[in-house]
Amino acid sequence: MSSSKARTKTKKKRKVIPTPEQLQKKAERDHRNGVESFLKKIGFKKIPTSNREINFEGRTGEIDAIFCHENVIVVAEYTVGKSDNAHLLKKKILFDLILDNQSKFVRFCKMTYEGFESSIGNFYSDSQYKVNILYASKYEVSDEHKSACDRYRFIHGVREKYFKALAKTIEMSARIEFLKFLGIRHEDYGENAIGSQNNYSQYDGLLLPEENSNYPQGYRIVSFYADAEGLMEKGYVLRRDSWREDSQHLYQRILIGKKIRNMRKYLKEERRVFVNNIIVTLPAETELKDPDDITKSLNENNVNKPQRVAIRIPSRFDMIGIIDGQHRIFCYHEGTDSAESAISIRRKKQNLLVTGIIYPKGIKVGERRRFEANLFLEINDNQAKAKSSLKQDIEILIHPYSAIAISKRIVQGLGKKGPLKYLLQTGHFDGPELIKTTSIVSYGLRPLVKLDGDDSLFTVWNKEGKDKLKNASDDDHEELLNSYIEHCVSHINNLLLAIKLSLNDPSQWQKKTKKNNGMLSPTTLNGFIVLLREIIRLKKSIPSTEKHRSRLVGLGKFQFARYKSSRWKSLGEELFKQYYSD
Repeated sequence: MSSSKARTKTKKKRKVIPTPEQLQKKAERDHRNGVESFLKKIGFKKIPTSNREINFEGRTGEIDAIFCHENVIVVAEYTVGKSDNAHLLKKKILFDLILDNQSKFVRFCKMTYEGFESSIGNFYSDSQYKVNILYASKYEVSDEHKSACDRYRFIHGVREKYFKALAKTIEMSARIEFLKFLGIRHEDYGENAIGSQNNYSQYDGLLLPEENSNYPQGYRIVSFYADAEGLMEKGYVLRRDSWREDSQHLYQRILIGKKIRNMRKYLKEERRVFVNNIIVTLPAETELKDPDDITKSLNENNVNKPQRVAIRIPSRFDMIGIIDGQHRIFCYHEGTDSAESAISIRRKKQNLLVTGIIYPKGIKVGERRRFEANLFLEINDNQAKAKSSLKQDIEILIHPYSAIAISKRIVQGLGKKGPLKYLLQTGHFDGPELIKTTSIVSYGLRPLVKLDGDDSLFTVWNKEGKDKLKNASDDDHEELLNSYIEHCVSHINNLLLAIKLSLNDPSQWQKKTKKNNGMLSPTTLNGFIVLLREIIRLKKSIPSTEKHRSRLVGLGKFQFARYKSSRWKSLGEELFKQYYSD
């Protein structure tokens, strides 16, 4: 081989560095493909819009994509920009016109987009279609802009990850959850929209004696066989990190894909159902009828033994609270695997044994949530000791005024705004590169935010009527509680910001690992919290960010690496001694 050929062979290939424009296009493409892949996986068909400019009701603009399933139309808008203000408000006029003139928009699309009419078919009239705006942003949209556009549905971050994970696990059956997210009512979806729906689903079962259950008066217990399809359609699971807005009241885990796959394999190969009970709650509107004549209500007087009953549950979304057994239900999902042909036959059969707890009339949403959370914890704590993080989530519901519940909500607040934004692990979809918070809640924040003591933020909270929190229960002082949580988040962030700005090297403000210069960990964060407790206890006041900074001169030289594991108390006391003791 000649020397010139050898040089050619050994010459390294030059790495091509993409331009900012290429990186932008790739980000847009990846974001769009991710959302579209999810929508297609749950049965929505994409209708090409060809990136053409349109004029609808006097307003010009472009539509990124349109999707349709049955009578539900989704107008999708994609953005990867960090600033959502200009982009969103620019689109608002056109989107509002579309929502205000839905049947006109359907007719407009039939005339404008090739293939639109053939894609949606002719089963529904133009007025029976439900048009939705889906704003798919790579970055989180501010609450202010969401409020200004409250008819749109926003998908980003955790919410997008949730739907992708759900679609990957239960495929087509994730569609029901997405329809609820869009705000579609059961009676307006599919064939129900043309008046063919059945207002109730009926199950034959047994009414159990009230005195045998030991539940409060008015709660009724029934046992019946149900079909998986009906439970999936009418059921709800209060999963953390989902699309529901009241995330602080949610606690159940995300469906586990491997577990679902193994259970589907069992259903296919063994050809039999799971024998243990599924536990659910049923709405107060549930009707108990005479099984021999469903025009008559069951006589519930003097029920001292199990009694046959026809159970009629309203045919609407979110009617059945699934407390225990979500995997046993959702393994019957509509899928594309080799087990689907066998499972599809059983999905509609009433072969799942269900114990249902019917709520009494007039029960409030907060009471229902607390009852379900308590029941969930009882079941899971008896089967296998529930994880600390799960107990903290449920504490928010059961005992919202406890120090643990307050601490959990504060750590969620710290993860949303301030120096620790995007650095804390507070949800299922938060990666392992983030800082775990269970010990911060239990050992750091709880003593700092308790409702007594001379080292608590409660002591320096100048709020009239604050002592009402000490004996509060249920939702009677929720506004006052929210105010206290905001007070705590604000003052903790003041200290954290001062610490961050006082470091010599900005790269220190990241999670501590073997490969970086970071100094943040549960130990250091708990140490900062101990420092704040010492300031409150000994100074009887709490400084502003500026005053903290004036105290923390030279902090960049502090040897944080010396404090490991559970030495946060020593860390906090040493920080106070060096910077605040005079």
